[in-house]
Amino acid sequence: MKNSFNPMCKLPLIKWFGAVALGFSFQLGAAAQELSDWAKVQASGVLTVAVYNYLAPYSHEGKGIDVDIAKALAAKLGLGLRVRAFTEDEEFSDDIRNMVTRGHYLAGAPADILMHAPVDAYIMQKEDQALFFSPYTRDDIFVARNIKKLPTLDSLKPFSETGNKIGAEAAALPSIMLAGADGAAYANNLVNFKTPKEAVDAMVNGELVAVMATRAELEWALHQHPDKKADYFVAKVPHNALPPKGWAVGMATKKSNKELAEKLTVAMNELKESGELEKIFSNYGVKYMRP
Repeated sequence: MKNSFNPMCKLPLIKWFGAVALGFSFQLGAAAQELSDWAKVQASGVLTVAVYNYLAPYSHEGKGIDVDIAKALAAKLGLGLRVRAFTEDEEFSDDIRNMVTRGHYLAGAPADILMHAPVDAYIMQKEDQALFFSPYTRDDIFVARNIKKLPTLDSLKPFSETGNKIGAEAAALPSIMLAGADGAAYANNLVNFKTPKEAVDAMVNGELVAVMATRAELEWALHQHPDKKADYFVAKVPHNALPPKGWAVGMATKKSNKELAEKLTVAMNELKESGELEKIFSNYGVKYMRP
C-alpha cells in the first residue's frame, strides 16, 4: 500500500429513526445504534471485511495475511466471512468513506470492518466518523540488500554512488523519498517497479543491489526465492524522511459500531496470546511484529 504510515499517503453519521430518537439523549441513541449494528451482523451470520488489493503479502485479490486474520477473527465470533477486495482510492479518507462509513454506489453498503487501517493519532482525529481499534502489527520502511555487494549499510549514501541501483514501487513512499531526498542524491540510481515483489525479483536476478519497501513486502518477496534468500539481508536504514518507528496497523469500523469493535479486540488478543497470529505471518515468510 502506498505510504502506509500516512496512511500510505493517501475517515454521515448514521441516523437512527428520528421518531424513536426524539426525547432521548444523543448518547442513548448512539448506544442503541451500536446494539443494532452488532445485532445485524449476528443475524446475517457473516462478517464482511474490506481488504486492499495490491498490498501483498497482506492482501491482494482476496488472499493474504489480512484475509487469514479476518477468517480467524470471524471464526472466534461464530461467523462466516465475506471478503470485499478493493483498490485504494486517491486518499485514505476516500477508502474510509467508501468501505467504512458511507459505502459506495458501485461497491454497495459499507463493510463491517476495514483491515490494515493505520492506528495513528492524527488520522484518528481527522477521520472522526470511523473507529480505529485493535492494532495487530507494526510495519516500517526497510531495505533489502545483496550482502555480497553491500556487506554493510548504515545510511543511504552508497545509493548516491555509480552502479548501486536501488528499486522501489513507483509512487510509493520509498520511491518518492529516494527521488527527492538529500538534494536528489539517489535519483540516478532509483529504478521504479510496479510492485515491491517485481523489484525484489530484479534484485535477485542481479539488476539491483537493493530494494526499499515495507519490511513485510521485502520478507515475503524474498520468501519466494528460498534457494537465494541467504544472499540478502533486510534491515532498517534510518533517514529523517522516513517514519522513525514505523506505524501500527489495525482495523477500522463505523464510529457507532463499538460493540463489534470490542468483540473483535477480545478475539484479536486471543489470537496474539495463543501464537496463532504469529503463525499466520510465518506462513508468508514474514516475521510478526507486535504493535
